[in-house]
Amino acid sequence: EIERRLKEELDIPVMHDDQHGTAIISAAALLNAIELTERNIEDAKIVISGAGAAAISCSRLYQACGAKKENMVMLDSKGVIRDDRDNLTPEKAEFATHRKIDTLDEAMQDADVFIGLSMANIVTPNMLLSMAKDPIVFAMANPDPEIKYDLAIATRDDIIMATGRSDHPNQVNNVLGFPFIFRGALDVRATAINEEMKMAAVKALARLAKEPVPEQVNVAY
Repeated sequence: EIERRLKEELDIPVMHDDQHGTAIISAAALLNAIELTERNIEDAKIVISGAGAAAISCSRLYQACGAKKENMVMLDSKGVIRDDRDNLTPEKAEFATHRKIDTLDEAMQDADVFIGLSMANIVTPNMLLSMAKDPIVFAMANPDPEIKYDLAIATRDDIIMATGRSDHPNQVNNVLGFPFIFRGALDVRATAINEEMKMAAVKALARLAKEPVPEQVNVAY
């Protein structure tokens, strides 16, 4: 709500990085993971743990990339957000499911993708084992992910596992887009950061991840 008001009232680009930065980076990663596992994003069953600003922004951007709302299940601290629940905010109501499930355990069964924007250690090995073949797991809670990286890859050898941390492979974190998205907006003298710009950043990052790593980047690491 604060971001929406600022965008209306200011003539400079306004973007909440924790929302849209996370959405852009994770959408780029999701597109590449979908491609690697030879899925169609339209068919992917996606579980989103968390229903805050970042989770809502991510879910909207995944839809813009082709994900279907009916294939998404979102959870908050009370469990699965269902359309028969009372007192849902407009944002949560947007992603409410009609499926008769209540828990993360149930939501994870046969899921293709898990997106974690919630809290540490809520995903168990059994939940991972119940997911579909070649599961895509982005456990982005920081500093401690929804399931530890080492535990996840020990549980399934077909998993594509990413966290928000720089000390594990496959970091999916808005630091990968900050401050460069702002830099781009400033360079073209944009007065706002719109959906087309976000989608351009998603596609550019997805392409960049397939390029050879420059030697100076290797040296820096």
